[in-house]
Amino acid sequence: MVRVNTKWVAGVAVLAALAYALSLMKLHIRYPLLPFLSFDISEIPDVLAYLLFGFSGGLVAAFAHWIALNFGTPFHQLVGPTMKLLAVLTTIIGLEVASRIRGGLLILNSVSLAVLMRTSIMAAATFLLYYYLFPNVYLPFSRRVLGGIGISVESDLTLAAVMVVFTSIFNILHVFLTVIPAYAIYNRVVMSLPQLPTRRPVLRGQPS
Repeated sequence: MVRVNTKWVAGVAVLAALAYALSLMKLHIRYPLLPFLSFDISEIPDVLAYLLFGFSGGLVAAFAHWIALNFGTPFHQLVGPTMKLLAVLTTIIGLEVASRIRGGLLILNSVSLAVLMRTSIMAAATFLLYYYLFPNVYLPFSRRVLGGIGISVESDLTLAAVMVVFTSIFNILHVFLTVIPAYAIYNRVVMSLPQLPTRRPVLRGQPS
């Protein structure tokens, strides 16, 4: 268990603030298949909060990040920040499940389960958003986006399915770009401040 004390509160708050600051700085790389999506390094501090301060620390950082995004740039609508929150939460849940599995390399289990959890839940959320909740908004938008990269789709169901496939590829790649750097930073913190974390470094090929 991770003890909630002033150091815990301060650490989680700093990482949540860093996540929001990185969002404001727009340090991201456009996803070529769907240019409105970006690989965003602001997720790294949220995952780092989980690694350093436990499951509750990751949740608090992610929700604080979500609240901040709803009050200012670069997002102005509830949907964008909420989808990002769901992506981060499913990544953290996947990592938490992996931490409870005995056997194998923890980093391999972590990435695999984070990919599985995030991709499956985000695929369902994307299909629900595009095909059931806001089809009049997202389906015409999707046709324009896909048309911009030379893809023409007539059927609404097929269009929603194509968007799910493309966003799933995005989410798979995003897990690698978020989790591995977060673990690398975590390892550096472990070496510098061994009294802070409650988990072992995992990027050296150690079994869990």
